[in-house]
Amino acid sequence: MKLTLAYSKDEELLPILPILDKEIDKGIEIEAIKIKEEEIKFKYTNFDLYYLPLPDLNYIETKILSNGAYVVNSLGLDSLKNEVCINSNSTEFYLLKVLMNYRGIPNGRDNCNGSKFITKDFKISLSDKWKEVCGDLPIVLNVIGSNLPEDVISKVKIIIRESASLQEAKGVITPISKELGLKGRKAIDCFFD
Repeated sequence: MKLTLAYSKDEELLPILPILDKEIDKGIEIEAIKIKEEEIKFKYTNFDLYYLPLPDLNYIETKILSNGAYVVNSLGLDSLKNEVCINSNSTEFYLLKVLMNYRGIPNGRDNCNGSKFITKDFKISLSDKWKEVCGDLPIVLNVIGSNLPEDVISKVKIIIRESASLQEAKGVITPISKELGLKGRKAIDCFFD
């Protein structure tokens, strides 16, 4: 079975690289198609699977897979400028607005010269603000959504979990990326609270 997956950030693909690289072959092939993050909420019906920023869950009805999420333990900015290099519907921009009362302009273009989100060696920490509100919960940035039938989703989840387990063993992703579990679900709940 061949499935399509929409994504916008290369980091989102880390949990499923063994599937994409055909290291895992369980009868499901995934074709990853890069699209702009702000287009996902308008084009998600064109794909079998899609990485969604959390704010998009306010606008679309979809099934969320508990495996393969893009999760980080730390997040910050390389600097604080009037412009930030991210789309306005991204989880990162939403967190910046809510946690730091940021009033700058989002710019999702490739040639952006504004502040950039990074996960280590940052000058401005969003992680500290997140911890004040959500404790030691990880930061879930994107989840995989799907409108496939439940029986197909069940098979896909097993394969993604196996792929993510390989990536976790290599230290490429966090355990929460492999399986959201209780901590991941609490992190998503905290985001929306």
